[in-house]
Amino acid sequence: MLITKIFYIVSLILPAEFQQKPLRVHWRRTLEYGVTFILIVYVIGDFRSLFGALWYLPIGLAFSQIFTNIFALTLRITLLVKRNSIYSLMLCLQDVHSNLESKMILNQRSQLMAGIFICYILPTISSSYAAILCNADPEEDLKFYLEDTFFGWSADNDWINCVVFLSIDHFTSNQEFVQTGLIVVLCWYLFRILKRIVASFMDKSQKEHDVESLYKSFLEFSETIYRCISLSEQALSLLLLIIYGFMIFSIFNVTTFLVSVNYSRLPTSMLVNQVAMLSVMITGFYFLSFQAIAVHDAAVKVKDSICDAISKSDSSDSEIKSLLLMIAEEFPTKVVATGWGLFSLKRNFLKRTTSGIVTYAILLAQIGRASSLK
Repeated sequence: MLITKIFYIVSLILPAEFQQKPLRVHWRRTLEYGVTFILIVYVIGDFRSLFGALWYLPIGLAFSQIFTNIFALTLRITLLVKRNSIYSLMLCLQDVHSNLESKMILNQRSQLMAGIFICYILPTISSSYAAILCNADPEEDLKFYLEDTFFGWSADNDWINCVVFLSIDHFTSNQEFVQTGLIVVLCWYLFRILKRIVASFMDKSQKEHDVESLYKSFLEFSETIYRCISLSEQALSLLLLIIYGFMIFSIFNVTTFLVSVNYSRLPTSMLVNQVAMLSVMITGFYFLSFQAIAVHDAAVKVKDSICDAISKSDSSDSEIKSLLLMIAEEFPTKVVATGWGLFSLKRNFLKRTTSGIVTYAILLAQIGRASSLK
């Protein structure tokens, strides 16, 4: 499956197959955990730099950057832990979806490719900025960056410093932005399938003229959906919490930087990099949110279609009607994605988070004004 193969880009084998040759298992673990270890070392070095710069960096900028690094690292670790659950969810959704009518068959290859393309916007811009910095003043800037990142180490040869700098920039961009983008694409892909599965019952409810048959069909359908939602919560809820944390703190980070920076001393390439990051993070935030919310909206439409079918029914069995209405009313409350149970992805989620992002971004920016970047 294409959705599993795209994670090879960030050195993650999704899924981890249950039966593999010993050599392949050893190679996979070495690759995955080796990259994770390097990322941990880089994050520790970045923390060291940030704590050392607290005296002249805006508090909001340092705070948001620290949490952005934490979320980037925990995203990878969580994906390593949850990948078998994600694979089980994927198989379940595809199995249920394949049993739907032929008109429901959906080819998402083009959408997935578009998502992968968007994931590489930031790394491309970041690499361009790194190349410009490497050529501009390799002797002073690169040595300072490498010594700050690698606990005082730098090479005497400028070309070695340049190669190491570009390699580290590519690695961090891959792990922070490409990995995050691929997780957004993965969640979008799974929620899109789940939404279509939920929405499929609307057509079925219109064809059922007998209330008793509708009751039996909906009971069987709801059990299938609840099983899918349970698997989804087990596989994705913690990832959703972390991915939203990463995107929101990235937005805070860029917003604080853009408000507190001295534009007369800011290189154009760095400004383009920051604006691109803000645009991509906002796009990813709404891109994922709309798709996750659509699952709950589809459940609400199913409830409405059942209520409509009952109102048009000539059946005199009021007991079945009451029971069906009760189950239908309860259905949307259970068909909703959550961020580890801390928030529910419904329509009011976007309104609350958007106002929260704007409010806290302004607060962080105001704090950052007290000590602007030199």
